[in-house]
Amino acid sequence: SAYDGHNVDVGRIVADSTWHHWFDINLLGIAAPPSPYAGYDATPAGQDVLKHLDAFYLNVGVWLAPPARQAEMRNAAWWSVLWDAQIVELPAKAPLWFYGDQAIDALGRRAARCTVSRWVLDLPIFKEKIPHWEWPQLFERLTLTDVPIERYVAGGILQRLSRSFGPQAGGAFPKAAPDAQAFDKELQAGVEDGLKEMAAAVKADSAILARWVESGFNVHKALG
Repeated sequence: SAYDGHNVDVGRIVADSTWHHWFDINLLGIAAPPSPYAGYDATPAGQDVLKHLDAFYLNVGVWLAPPARQAEMRNAAWWSVLWDAQIVELPAKAPLWFYGDQAIDALGRRAARCTVSRWVLDLPIFKEKIPHWEWPQLFERLTLTDVPIERYVAGGILQRLSRSFGPQAGGAFPKAAPDAQAFDKELQAGVEDGLKEMAAAVKADSAILARWVESGFNVHKALG
């Protein structure tokens, strides 16, 4: 079980009943095969199990890291994707939602999908203005509409960072990462950009859908 205290400015907690799997002696064993005291690394099947345990330990360590360290990991991930081949080749005038798709895909090749979501949606604006842990209260009532918040926010962030620090800023490949405060500022601005553009898209789509329903699903009247 886990407790996310970061939502209320305290630490996080993980409780694990399989405590014995945190000891090297229980993972790697104390004797060579065929001894019953051989470790997971003694057989191909055991090595596969060990890979899963390694991933679990890594995920727990990352998740337990304090907010400042979490922010450093997030910024490092965003900084690295700016120079990914698929991001460098993005057209400057591509739709924001497309930027979002590409950003999520690029980040997803560096971390698990749940971590990518945190890198997009764990910025201060979501804690202070629209806390995402409250979203299920709204989304469970939207039986038809899938609100693409993550997609647009990721797009807004990527577009901002690309224009300020990435390929679209011009110049040669940088020798060092940008100032952390300046980077954070552009991250936040990208969130605002994404939410603003998503709001406009949702309003436009809602108007079309409303006309479509009111017209008895007549496409020409809905688009006219």
